[in-house]
Amino acid sequence: MRPVLVILLALSSAAVRGQRQWTLDECMDYAIAHNTEMKHLLNEQKRREINVQASKDARLPRIEGDMGGYVSSLHFSGHGGSPLSKSLSSRNRFDADESLLSMGLAATVPLYTKGRLSSQIKANKHALMAAAEDVRSTEKSLRIQVAAAYLQVLYNKGEAKIVQEQLEVSRQLLKQASSLFDKGKRPKSDVVEATAMVSRDEAMLTAAEGDITLATLDLKQLLNLPDSLAFDICEPSDSMDVTPLIQADCLDAQPPSRHPALLSMKHSIQEAEQGVKMARSGHFPTLSLVGGLSTCWVNMDTKLSHSEQVPLLSQWNTSGIPDLYLNSKSKWRWQNFLLGIVGLKLSIPIFNAFETRAFIRTAKVNLEDAKLAYEDARQHLQKDIQQARQGAMTAYKRFTAETKAEAASALSYRYALKRYEAGMATFFDLSQSRQQWVTAAENALRTQYEYLIKKRILDIQTQTE
Repeated sequence: MRPVLVILLALSSAAVRGQRQWTLDECMDYAIAHNTEMKHLLNEQKRREINVQASKDARLPRIEGDMGGYVSSLHFSGHGGSPLSKSLSSRNRFDADESLLSMGLAATVPLYTKGRLSSQIKANKHALMAAAEDVRSTEKSLRIQVAAAYLQVLYNKGEAKIVQEQLEVSRQLLKQASSLFDKGKRPKSDVVEATAMVSRDEAMLTAAEGDITLATLDLKQLLNLPDSLAFDICEPSDSMDVTPLIQADCLDAQPPSRHPALLSMKHSIQEAEQGVKMARSGHFPTLSLVGGLSTCWVNMDTKLSHSEQVPLLSQWNTSGIPDLYLNSKSKWRWQNFLLGIVGLKLSIPIFNAFETRAFIRTAKVNLEDAKLAYEDARQHLQKDIQQARQGAMTAYKRFTAETKAEAASALSYRYALKRYEAGMATFFDLSQSRQQWVTAAENALRTQYEYLIKKRILDIQTQTE
């Protein structure tokens, strides 16, 4: 975030001193820091960091607490033929009110999962690394977009400058044509044609200035800058030397293996491989350490007509507590019972409606898709780099040829101007020569910025850090 801070500080100071020109690198850094897509990718990276930590925490014990209770009332008369009446007595009468409150803790620790937890951790780590490479890849793409918009503004500025120079030449021709007409050396039509030429150049200059405004607005929107902010850019410091391109063209045309787009796909493949291992672990048993600690408080109030012992039938009696007996003189007032267990739990998969088989098949398909995506990304990247390298080489050659053509056209125009002043050429011939010179200058400017942008794209594409 330091480049962005420098930019913001410079903006605040520039408000006092006047408008400041932004460099290409400053525009790139600012766009990366304020782009919404980049923020979404950074949030996705944070989510995957959370998933990695969650998969590591899955090895820790799971502890749960529970609390419950009930109230029951039992009233029995010994008249009848039920088994319970026979076990007591036909003359007995049994009334009991019982209430229970229980609390407990249960813990489970995974001991053996056939590598499922380890595979989950590795898969999440590869997903996290893939997200980090996606951030870098998007940064590259955003840098290319900013470079294209930046150089488009510069190209429009250069074109406007050429039109401005063209207008100045046209005004000079108008003055010259008017002077020669006043001296009787040239017809009135030369003045009319020169006036029309000035009007056309003025209209072209207005259009060129409008193109600068639109291109600047596109760049500001790409940077998420407010429309009210005064904004201007400076010429890039890129060299017009083609030697690095010639050296790079002699190398292998394969894309760099450390390119973030390829690294992201490689991590996706490794994540899919761990997914296959996780799915296969569903065929194997799992072993866990389990433990629990519970306590209950019981309140029992009984009334028996005889002193025979009666078994206490309650819900907590079924959980392993020995049978307790009451008689007519027994009254329990919130007696406490404590129960603790520690053991091993072995879960053996027998049949789950072919769910594990479906998971394995799906994981294998995901792995195959990841491999295909990697190969597709490698081919696209290779094609983009080759096209960028060849395009930069071609643009440089065109720029060299157009520069020579511009120099020749400028020299031809100067000779045409001298012939016109000497009365050896018409104004039409002079305007044609001037138009050829202007066209050659525009072509030289266009090929210059075409080379610069393609060279910058190639640098960004082949950069691995």
